[in-house]
Amino acid sequence: MCSLLLAGCSSHPPSAAQFMNVKEDEGDIVVGGTAKIGDLHRGKNRLQSDYSDVELFGDLDVSLLFRYSHLVLGLYSENLYSISGLAGSRWEYVGVQGWFGMSVLVVDKQVPIYGGLMLIEEYPVSKNLRVGLSEHISRNAHGVDKNEAGLGSPATGFYHEFGTGIYLAYKAFSVELRYGREIDEPRNRFYFMVNYGFDSDG
Repeated sequence: MCSLLLAGCSSHPPSAAQFMNVKEDEGDIVVGGTAKIGDLHRGKNRLQSDYSDVELFGDLDVSLLFRYSHLVLGLYSENLYSISGLAGSRWEYVGVQGWFGMSVLVVDKQVPIYGGLMLIEEYPVSKNLRVGLSEHISRNAHGVDKNEAGLGSPATGFYHEFGTGIYLAYKAFSVELRYGREIDEPRNRFYFMVNYGFDSDG
């Protein structure tokens, strides 16, 4: 469940590299950030005149991941006020992760659910260096200011997206570049993600 701040809930696909990085029978706390450019929902008033979109250019990403054999479970938070459950399976070269969350206040009686599914392929270059590819389909969330009666009223808007990405990971550090194409409208987004995973062994 999301607790709301001024901009409402926000959610984009989580890190592919860090999902593949969790060691067997251990847990990771992953901290990082995402920068977004492209056709963001910002101030477009696309729903009606008293709505204003406030999709952010950047997000703080935090996740808690646990791995048991091939099973990975965890929680994923964006900007510390949206929380998604995360689950999937990973093998040496392939992983599949899914995530799911809900928002309390939405616009135009939309279904208050966001989440998605991602396929990951990883190619080890050396013991510590890995490169990977990802493909995802998701229902993302972004903040909306409903501006009812001239007063700010935070809520959540949604859009559907499919996309692909590439990442480079060295030990617990990773960088990712991802492209997303919105299904509902002709919008393109580019994501740049940087993350570091702190494992349970320190």
